Parts: sequence; structure tokens; C-alpha cells
Amino acid sequence: MNIYKIEQDFDNYKFFVFKEDDKLHKDRLNFKGQALTNVWKGFSLEFFRDKRKKKDKRSKDFDASCYFSGCLIVNKRTSLLLSEKLKDQIEVLPVNVDGNTSDYYFINVLNTVKALDTESKSNEEILKMMRDNNGIFNKGNIDSYIIFRDSLFYSNYYCTDEFIDFVKQNSITGLKFRCAGIAE
Repeated sequence: MNIYKIEQDFDNYKFFVFKEDDKLHKDRLNFKGQALTNVWKGFSLEFFRDKRKKKDKRSKDFDASCYFSGCLIVNKRTSLLLSEKLKDQIEVLPVNVDGNTSDYYFINVLNTVKALDTESKSNEEILKMMRDNNGIFNKGNIDSYIIFRDSLFYSNYYCTDEFIDFVKQNSITGLKFRCAGIAE
């Protein structure tokens, strides 16, 4: 079974970045799958603008944005689909896009598992495995999760073919998936 890292489809879609005055975005590096509902203040986001280009032909009409690892932002329709599919495995938290807090949401993945097989591997071997997208994941630890965080590389969101099929079946746009390795 292949395991994928969720990424942004830069070629076809615009994407969100943090506004300069957003202080919460630095905290995202400490999100390890813990519940955030009680402390959530909301990211402040804006569309990325490349000042070197006069015209950006990429579409603003997307359902999901994942420019930063582990920072999946989705529109309302997609948040409802994910909430129904993933029930207690995610939190759907509002974000601020140009002062609007009702159109987009941060998906906080709560499934954190020891997914990556790190036994008898040095730190250098583990890092090389991840850089080369040649990770070996523990299939038994992933179990029935179709989206999850690894307990070591928790700032990334990983998924299975079933999640990718769900995205395709529901015509969710804006994402791409890079193979991160296999689950054995």
C-alpha cells in the first residue's frame, strides 16, 4: 500500500499563505494532533501574490489549499464532506481570509500514529528515507486511517489511496499527492 504526502497543486491553483501580521501560524509547527477547539483563534490568510508576475493564470476556484505542510485549508463544502467521512478523526476550525470567517476552514488531523518504521535506523537513514520519498510505514499502526500524522514527522499530513479516491470522487480541487513510501 502506498502512502502519500498531501501537497498543493501549484501548477493549476492559487493558494493561501499567512498574512504578515498572523502570529498564530508559528504555533502550527507545534500542532501534533492535539485538539485545538478550545484554544483556536484562527489563522489569518490571503492569496499568494507573486510580485514578479503581472498576471497569474492559476485558478482561485479551488476546494483545498495545502501550501504549508500540515496546514490543510478547505472550503465549506469540502469541510462538510471531510467531517462526514472522518468524523472524530479531524477538527474543522474557521480561518480568516480577508476578514471572512465563514468560507474556509483549517483541517486539524487528530490521528497521530507511529507510522514510519524507524526501528534499527539512524537519524541520517530516516531523514534520507523521507527526503527521497522512500519511507517504510507500519501498515499495522496506520490501520483504518486514510489520513494521519506520523508521531515523528507530525507537521506533515499523510494519506492512503482511499483518501485520494475520496478526493477524486468528490471532485475536490487544489491538491496533489506525492508518494512518501509504502506501508508494509
